[in-house]
Amino acid sequence: METCIAILEGTLGENGMDSPEFKEYSKRSNANGEAHGGVVLQKYVIKKNLGQGGTPDFILIVEYPSYEIAVDTFTCEEYKSIIPLRDIAFKTVKILLTK
Repeated sequence: METCIAILEGTLGENGMDSPEFKEYSKRSNANGEAHGGVVLQKYVIKKNLGQGGTPDFILIVEYPSYEIAVDTFTCEEYKSIIPLRDIAFKTVKILLTK
């Protein structure tokens, strides 16, 4: 089974990391990822975008045991239940999976 890398890119909402929604989303999202075997390889705070489009606030690189497990991580009922928190805490979120 080949591992899968998830690249998570986010732009925070107006209250940033101080919002209660961000704190709860972060706690539950991290627990969900770990329960699916996700391992955070790197965290980056983005200073500047020299290309096109908006500039995200951060990028996370997470390794999962397989592509299927990575998909399940972000489509399972637990993750779906925290999407309303995510929608308040972030302006934009991208979850990009390698295969």
